[in-house]
Amino acid sequence: MMDTAKKTFVLVHGAWHGGWCYRHTAAALRKMGHEVFTPTHTGVGERAHRADEDITLETHIRDVAGCIEAEELSDIILVGHSYGGMVITGVADRMADCIKALVYLDAFVPDDGESLMALLRKAVEPPVAEQFIDGFRGAALENNCGMMHPLTAEMLHVSPANREWVNRRCVPQALATFEMPVFLSGKIENVKRRTYILADGWDPSPFRYFADKYTGTPGWNVIKLPGGHDVMVDPPNELAVALAKIA
Repeated sequence: MMDTAKKTFVLVHGAWHGGWCYRHTAAALRKMGHEVFTPTHTGVGERAHRADEDITLETHIRDVAGCIEAEELSDIILVGHSYGGMVITGVADRMADCIKALVYLDAFVPDDGESLMALLRKAVEPPVAEQFIDGFRGAALENNCGMMHPLTAEMLHVSPANREWVNRRCVPQALATFEMPVFLSGKIENVKRRTYILADGWDPSPFRYFADKYTGTPGWNVIKLPGGHDVMVDPPNELAVALAKIA
């Protein structure tokens, strides 16, 4: 049976996207009676006019923490997609008392001192990791702009019906967000409920590494959903149902 208790979700997007990508998932969760917030990071989405090479992971952690503080939220199910896993890890370490559960949605899961670039080298074979990293850094060298081009919807295996929307809405993001490590105090360990949702329909995916790592780990539940990387775009209703089941 579906748990019908009202829950509070904060849905954190990944690189190059914005809160817009959760449009249909958020609508489905709200239709179920849940409270949903979809903050957008500085420099992307409707905040693209604030784009700057000096934006870092810390900027985005503060964006989400600021949303939680301003809305006076508690008992949160905090969801992070892709790069958003870096962000929610930093937020949870600072605001563990407000968070009921963490959900990593085809996302990076860093330990203290790890950057997204460092995790790429762990999660995929070295030639693939270097191809991604060289591409990100090469884009940032163009005119010394410090910005990374979005990966295309085709590369992320977004369904053909949604590719134009995703490609149209994604914008460049500062390389510094991928280079900066997350620094943790250890308070994140107070958040005992964690779920990893793997998008099981695309490769080469760095996220299989994390799903395998946390399968069978106490405190973690690992589930798989079909489709490409942008789970909230392609099967939004299925994702909403999976999120609504989280205690």
